[in-house]
Amino acid sequence: MAQQSTKRKFLGNALKIVISLAGVAFLIHTQDMSQVLQLLKNMNWFPFAGALLLMLLGSFVRAYRWGSLVWALGVHVRWSRLIALYFVGAFFSLFLPTGVGGDAVKMYELSRDEGKTAAAISSVVVDRFLGLMVLFAMALLSLIGDYKLVIPEVRILIALVFVACLIMVLLLLQRTWLETWGRRLRVGSLLGRFNILRELYQSFHLYGTAALLRGVGASLVWNLLLIVSYYLLGRAVDIDMSLWYYFLFVPVISAALMVPSVGGLGIREWATVLLFKQVGVDESQALALALAYDITLLVNGLIGAIIYIRQGMKETRQ
Repeated sequence: MAQQSTKRKFLGNALKIVISLAGVAFLIHTQDMSQVLQLLKNMNWFPFAGALLLMLLGSFVRAYRWGSLVWALGVHVRWSRLIALYFVGAFFSLFLPTGVGGDAVKMYELSRDEGKTAAAISSVVVDRFLGLMVLFAMALLSLIGDYKLVIPEVRILIALVFVACLIMVLLLLQRTWLETWGRRLRVGSLLGRFNILRELYQSFHLYGTAALLRGVGASLVWNLLLIVSYYLLGRAVDIDMSLWYYFLFVPVISAALMVPSVGGLGIREWATVLLFKQVGVDESQALALALAYDITLLVNGLIGAIIYIRQGMKETRQ
């Protein structure tokens, strides 16, 4: 069993590496990289600095969102510690599988600090989910303003993801629904067999409306920062396009990061080019935008690396 599990993990990681390399190779083969690099070289650094500042500020906002959830579960952890873990997670997300690989590190570190594994896991999952739900809700509102901004496939994707998120919210608030379905699907025995699964299931229903509303509010602030950051990065590489397009495209790019890959590499860039070229943006500019965003992620990750190294040195001395 252990050997089979190791083999599956190896094959899964190999697949993610192949997908990322294939995405990068495809972009290099189909794009004029000399023009893309020239755009980055001539980038307007003032809007880029503004975008970077907003991204850094976003880690503080997201840490508060996470905190509103873990505090509701009775976990006593400082906001400053959650901020540090968000930067550490950004570092590991650079090279771990999928664009949310750093979440696993945040789960591990918080559970190690507090000894509450189920709370750590469920809070990170709900934290990520709230961010995605609010992001797609904002995109849906933008569609109501002018649904002709994007092609029908993008409109359908935005609507479907938002509906799925809405169903998940109802399940979080209505525990009896999940319990009824659990009995029908006969998963109760599975929960009883594994304590961590039972604790995780129970923790999903302990947040309360107030904590979820605070999380939604923080998500709204963070997603506004994210969308404006993309807009500023677009201006930095000379993309002259309405802010409303970013309200529609950024959610789709974020959802694309769930595709198996290494840190979202190749997927994020491909999705950005695919979406922005639909509205007349030059592909080189779209790729330059994606790479400029990658630079902001790298800066966040380097801050996280410094925090993680200092933490390790402190623990070694102790």
